[in-house]
Amino acid sequence: MSQQHTTIGTRHLAILAVAVSLFAASSANAQWAAKPAPPLPHSILDAQYSGSVVLGLVFNNDGYVRDVRIVRSSGINGLDEIARTGAMHWRMNPASLRPADTTTGRQHLIKFYQNAKVSRRVEPVTAYWREL
Repeated sequence: MSQQHTTIGTRHLAILAVAVSLFAASSANAQWAAKPAPPLPHSILDAQYSGSVVLGLVFNNDGYVRDVRIVRSSGINGLDEIARTGAMHWRMNPASLRPADTTTGRQHLIKFYQNAKVSRRVEPVTAYWREL
């Protein structure tokens, strides 16, 4: 996978709307202290991939994600890797952690889809990550 990432304001930048929705009802009440958007490689944007990945997240007591595993793949290695590496930078508010979050973890669904501007390459465009 290319290590080049999209940069806001670049002429060749495309939009990949990454919608994150919660998979388990127990995750619906999760309060995230930090959930930065992952960098989106041009190769993923240009290929116009879409799909969903279910992650298994295990947390440290301080709320940082300790381990991420792919529970259900999107079928596209690039999307799976973006979801996995992106989740490693997340942090849950420690007060909202459940005891199982530090042992068995919780599941989280990430949906990747192309914004309509991608195919038209309408300027200005921005890559973004949005939570539903």
